[in-house]
Amino acid sequence: MLSNNDNSTPAQVSHKSILAVVLAYAIFAASWILVSDQLIHQIFRDPDQLILASMLKGWVYVLITSLLLYGLMLRWFGRNADSQHAPPAPRRLLLALGLLIAVILALMVATVLLTIEQHTQEEFGRLQAVAALKSRQIGDWLHERRGDADFIQTSEFFIEQYQRWQVDGDMHSAERLQTRLEQFAKSRGISAISVLNPQGERLWRSANAPATILPEALTAAELSTKTRQVQLVNPYRDNDGRVRLDLVVPLTARPIAAPLIVMHIDLSEWLFPVLERWPMASASGETLLFRRSGDDILYICPLRFRPDAAASFRLSYQTTNLLATKALQSEPSLNKVLEGKDYRNAPVIGLVQAIGGTDWLLLTKLDKVEIYAKARSEAVWIICVGSLTIFIVCAGFYLLRQSQSLALARAMQKSQAERLRALNLLAAISDLSVDAIYAKDLDGRYMLFNTAACNFVGKPVEEVLGQDDTAIFPHHQSEHLKAFGRRVVKENITLTEEETLDTRYGPRVFLATKGPLRDANGKVIGLFGISRDITERKQAELELRDSEARFRGLVEQSLAGIYIIQEGRFVYVNQGFAAIFGYERAEDIVSSKTVADLVSPQDLPMVLENLRRRINGEVENLQYRFEGLHRAGHRIYVEVHGRSLEYQQRPAVIGFILDVSARKVDEDKLNSQAAELKVRNDELERFNRAMVGRELDMVKLKQQVNALSKELGRQPPYALTFLNDDKHATDAGDL
Repeated sequence: MLSNNDNSTPAQVSHKSILAVVLAYAIFAASWILVSDQLIHQIFRDPDQLILASMLKGWVYVLITSLLLYGLMLRWFGRNADSQHAPPAPRRLLLALGLLIAVILALMVATVLLTIEQHTQEEFGRLQAVAALKSRQIGDWLHERRGDADFIQTSEFFIEQYQRWQVDGDMHSAERLQTRLEQFAKSRGISAISVLNPQGERLWRSANAPATILPEALTAAELSTKTRQVQLVNPYRDNDGRVRLDLVVPLTARPIAAPLIVMHIDLSEWLFPVLERWPMASASGETLLFRRSGDDILYICPLRFRPDAAASFRLSYQTTNLLATKALQSEPSLNKVLEGKDYRNAPVIGLVQAIGGTDWLLLTKLDKVEIYAKARSEAVWIICVGSLTIFIVCAGFYLLRQSQSLALARAMQKSQAERLRALNLLAAISDLSVDAIYAKDLDGRYMLFNTAACNFVGKPVEEVLGQDDTAIFPHHQSEHLKAFGRRVVKENITLTEEETLDTRYGPRVFLATKGPLRDANGKVIGLFGISRDITERKQAELELRDSEARFRGLVEQSLAGIYIIQEGRFVYVNQGFAAIFGYERAEDIVSSKTVADLVSPQDLPMVLENLRRRINGEVENLQYRFEGLHRAGHRIYVEVHGRSLEYQQRPAVIGFILDVSARKVDEDKLNSQAAELKVRNDELERFNRAMVGRELDMVKLKQQVNALSKELGRQPPYALTFLNDDKHATDAGDL
């Protein structure tokens, strides 16, 4: 609570007064924000009025809050001041005030006139931009249609199919011709096509083609047959109410009587929507096409305020002050602004541009009311701002006189007390911060050094205040800090940089933000700085970059081919992958090759099926072989390993491949040798069986000869004792 004693300390009065002012200001500001926006949106509906009201609301808010702050400060900060009256205002000060008001009025009038002129010129510039854009779009569109006509006119296919149909009676050729014409019409945005013989008789028409051909089209067909050139039929309404544009195209690829192709173009499919679109918000902006038809002016397209006017609405060429009539009577130009009345008899300003290759004129216009309405709204805003400025100047003059009277009593004592309280508050806040907070004078000597800064340098604040960076940091660091501080003061800007400084904890990296320190008059008296220790973050970033570099090095230098496949295309391959398939750069595969380009046709279905199964989660891992296509033209054998992953929020497969062509050759050789060895073993076994049978037969024959010799009383000629040894051995084995 404030003391009733007049000798109460300035600090006590200041703290409580500041709190009261802040609370009062916060309550009013919150109430204003909650109520004013809702009230404005309920009162005003028009966007321009809403913008103007919002601007005025801001100025009123500034005015009211200024008066509120003045009243509160006068009440709390001025009630203990001695009541003093300022001397009367000097005559020259009053003259200066009057001169300032006169200058503001003159500037306000000049600004209003300049704003109206600039706004009018801006509208003319926008009108020219819209006219040029629409004219270019329509010209390009007509050029494309004439290009389509030239393609048909010189096509060997169309004239050949027509001759086979009409001369040879080949109905298949007729079907091919009709099918191709329908496909061409669909691809080029042509609504329908008719085929005429050289006499102008229709032989065939596509869907949506008009049931009857108008006399204007027949006349154009006759002229096209004679001149063998493409003829344009001006827009017309057919029996179904559609507005069409016809191009009669003779088939002149062969020197015969030229049959005709009629391109029926529905203007509502492209031309009318382009004309109706206005590139900016406008209540009256309109682009329209018209041409002279006899003594009338025929409007070709729908009008903004007459949607059914296309190719049917006419006005007399003699209509007084009609803008279209003035356009026909003058040379069309984007630099010539015409004024007159439009088809509604409303005053307008417009630009006219001729459409090349036709007798059409493109009119781009705006109502005068719309052009000057926007300028008037800005003029009203300028007048309001000027009036408010005069009011603020007068209020400022009054407040200046009041402030002079309030500043007479104990001004110096109060100023010093407030400065001391502000410094104490700043010191308390800075000492609680974990960042180093400091301030220097213009000579680089420290005026403020918080607790965190003292902890970093390992010195008490008493040893730092009044010293510069030389007393704290090594020479090269202190010189850099001084140069950076001089730059901040010289350029009068706030800068941020990373600094590496020696501290009691060793070298640390700080993110330092430094800016100019100003006094109450805005004069630069030094600089302030806030330095945050980001050593751990920098180390983490360095470790992350090292880890990424190691991983990238391993991937890029790996002899195995590493890949990422997504939707049948390679989104990443390493150099090893490219080398396996014979490519010098990995970009050659990523930019232009798909999976199908690197897999042999017989293995492609298997590879695509494996990729699909992995992406769909049907298998956990991929491991298989396929026959690949080397860039040099020969086949290679590749072993694939892969797993699924989410790449750029879409499923993909990542893995590596190995060139197993040499292993495949070795395996094939081993398999061939094994097969050959098996064949030889089978033959040897058959030979052994044959030889053993023959030996057994010979032994039996010898036994019979020995037995016969014994019967004859002769010595047996063959020694067969080994049979007895084998028998004994067999008997011993049995035992």
